[in-house]
Amino acid sequence: MYVSRDADKKSFVEKKDGTVIEADEARLRMPLFRKAVVELDQNTKIPVKEIEAYQNSEAYYRKIQGQFAPRIKKGLINMYLTQQTYQEWDAGPMGTNRMHTRTQIVYYLQKGDSAATEKFSPNVTRNYVQGYAPAMEFINVYDENKKKYKVWSYINTAATFGGLALLAAKGIDKNDNVTTAGYVGKGLFFGGLINGFVNKIHKARNYKNLELAIDTYNGQVIKKNRKS
Repeated sequence: MYVSRDADKKSFVEKKDGTVIEADEARLRMPLFRKAVVELDQNTKIPVKEIEAYQNSEAYYRKIQGQFAPRIKKGLINMYLTQQTYQEWDAGPMGTNRMHTRTQIVYYLQKGDSAATEKFSPNVTRNYVQGYAPAMEFINVYDENKKKYKVWSYINTAATFGGLALLAAKGIDKNDNVTTAGYVGKGLFFGGLINGFVNKIHKARNYKNLELAIDTYNGQVIKKNRKS
């Protein structure tokens, strides 16, 4: 987050009307019974509702979905990190269901410092880096992997349910012994489950190619600076 700050400024507040107020330090203050403010140099207080973004000695923050999200990548394409909470029912013993609040990380992208932010996704990333061949190479790798993992997902699902069906139909003989078909069914069932889990890990790791596409796209600036 620190390296994604605006290096030419210490701290500042950018208001919604475009006004920028610089300072040596800025801190978000959220008093219990008063309105939240960003405090500049311990004396000037600006209401959060008037602020579009601010920077302090730790990070640059932009208001996204009602929260100040830190910028974790800076360049032609910026990336921000947000935390979103949601509620989920968990089944407990003897029907004791409980509602739990969980938190998930959601990333947002912004092409240009003044542009609107969009939720990080394969399609948004593809649109942002389109036209720059080195970055599109990683998008192509992502697409190829996605097709491969989708096929494996079908195979693993078929193996799991096929194994279960084989166990139910021919898994045990009249003497309650496990049949050859039963061993095959168990192998298919557990093999499908394990391979399905591994496939999910690979699908999650595939998103790294999208991040590499963004980094490569942002690297254009570095290359141009070196040439000049």
